[in-house]
Amino acid sequence: MKLETDICTGLPQSTQAKTASGREWEKLGSRHSTPPPKFATSTWVRLFHPPTAFSFDEAWLLCECSEQKWLAWIPDYGEILLSTHEFCAT
Repeated sequence: MKLETDICTGLPQSTQAKTASGREWEKLGSRHSTPPPKFATSTWVRLFHPPTAFSFDEAWLLCECSEQKWLAWIPDYGEILLSTHEFCAT
């Protein structure tokens, strides 16, 4: 039984380089393939663009309306429907 390194050393140099670079791409891809964070009810999130110049820049998540929409409450503003791209976890 041969190890992967033994198999690669028997290949021409160009094939060895392709195999090595393929492994590097796999490592790089696996590092960045984590799913985006899931939000939970009753948590504070930071707003990228508050609804008014005088409102808070944080919102309290009330409930998830769909995969991309959340009903939230902003102090001194009230309830608002937010898309997940409009806020991030604090």
